[in-house]
Amino acid sequence: MKFALFATLAASASAFAPTFGVARSNMALNADLIETMKSAQGPHICWGSEGVMLGYEENDVKGYDNLGNLVEAIEKAGLTETLKGPGPFTIIAPVDSIIAQTGKEKFTADVLKYHVVEGKHTVASIGGDLKTLNGKDLTYARKFRKTFLDDTIMGQETNYGGGSGYPCDIEADNGIIHIVSTTLDPSFVTLNAEAGLGGVV
Repeated sequence: MKFALFATLAASASAFAPTFGVARSNMALNADLIETMKSAQGPHICWGSEGVMLGYEENDVKGYDNLGNLVEAIEKAGLTETLKGPGPFTIIAPVDSIIAQTGKEKFTADVLKYHVVEGKHTVASIGGDLKTLNGKDLTYARKFRKTFLDDTIMGQETNYGGGSGYPCDIEADNGIIHIVSTTLDPSFVTLNAEAGLGGVV
């Protein structure tokens, strides 16, 4: 009886225990790509030095850099139905702050299509250039033990200020999402001769 009680308590405790060294999956199955992006949680934003005067530690969480601006841009560009369709698609999803910094007006349908690839591509499975809905290819490179598409790091581990990493491999019913810290530009030109050929390990 005591053993059964102990096992029950241990199981209950483990359900609430923090998991270290495990990336957040942010999986939102039974939802399409648009709905999944609406609920996905990006990297957290720390208060930094500005929070000290307000009583916060520099590494305290101030909020999260999510994908609301991207969803808004997709809806405005008339691409919602495409990304709610059967797909599957892989979306390279810039966070709110970078879209605001770049300028929302620059995210035309053509630019947004450059952030979408047909098929489901996990970061681990990317090993070459990927054709976008824009018609142009994202240039693959492997360097510094990181996977790059154009000049964007896939699965970036940390952001400035001690924040959390950028989640990748977020599953939706009709595709997969990788949250990134930069935007993709259809006019990207490869300057590194090794890009697309394996890069520098």
